[in-house]
Parts: sequence; C-alpha cells; structure tokens
Amino acid sequence: MQKKYSERKIANFIELNSIINSLDLDDGIRVQGCIRDRPGGGFIFISTVNSATNLTQKYCVNTSDRIFNKKANMYLPGGKEEFLYYSEVEEVIKYIKKNAAKPLKAWYY
Repeated sequence: MQKKYSERKIANFIELNSIINSLDLDDGIRVQGCIRDRPGGGFIFISTVNSATNLTQKYCVNTSDRIFNKKANMYLPGGKEEFLYYSEVEEVIKYIKKNAAKPLKAWYY
C-alpha cells in the first residue's frame, strides 16, 4: 500500500521562515530549486536534526536532482544528493533565497 502525505503550499519567505522555526522531527519542507548543476533545477528538502552529539546542527538541507518520471507523469527526486547542516533559520533562508526557483515554489508536509 502506498502512503500519501498531505502537503500545504507555502506562500512566501515570511511563512517559510515561520514554518522552519516550528518544524518537528517528522515534518519537512520541499522547495523547487534553480541549482545550475542539478537536472531540472533540483529539489531542496529541509528538515530538523535530532543529534545528541552535535547540538549546534539543528537543520538539514538536502538537495537532489529533479527528474521527470514519465510513468508517474511528475518530477521526482533522484540522482545526486548533497546534505548541508545549519544551526540557524537565517542560514537556511539565505541558502533557499540563493538556490530556490523564483517565485518561491515550496510545500510543507
């Protein structure tokens, strides 16, 4: 059985900032990227980190390729992945502003 997750569109960077500040461990954010070396501009995923050993790393930013799947008729993450870790929301927002598609295309799940 395939499980579907409910997503809600994020309207702007003010809302994005607020959602990142309140992320739980089982929440996440998907952003359409415009990263030059990523097919389709890439996807950017944001989640929180649960680490007892490194309390300064609070947020994980995972980038992946954005590949069109003909069978599913939609873009899916795949290919190369990169993981970045940040301690402050402002650092995450700065990365997103630099690497996200304009206008912002982001969803909270």
